[in-house]
Amino acid sequence: MTDNELKDEADSLRKAFGDTASAREPNNVVLFRISQASLPMGCTPGRTPVLIRLQPGQERPEVFVKPGITLPNGVAPRSTSVVPIGGESWLQFSYTFPWDAKQHSLVQFVGAALLRFAKAD
Repeated sequence: MTDNELKDEADSLRKAFGDTASAREPNNVVLFRISQASLPMGCTPGRTPVLIRLQPGQERPEVFVKPGITLPNGVAPRSTSVVPIGGESWLQFSYTFPWDAKQHSLVQFVGAALLRFAKAD
């Protein structure tokens, strides 16, 4: 991702989700951190920080949220694990939906990934 593309994606994420920061790590990994994004109705908490990680050669971004989410049915989501990134604990979770970086924005990607928490599993 070029510096201009990085700036454009950060601007789009900021417009969609509010306070957003971005950083490029020495190994050319790009991180976007969204301070608070809304989770589907009924989830607890209703909002969570989100971390997006883009790695060179990786087909799709990775999305992480803060641990402690409860689904609308009152249970913890399945197929999750807590991973350390940048000295913080983040919840890694499984999700499946079509993704094409040439056709879809990171805003769309994050929105689709967070819909995973609307499922009762």
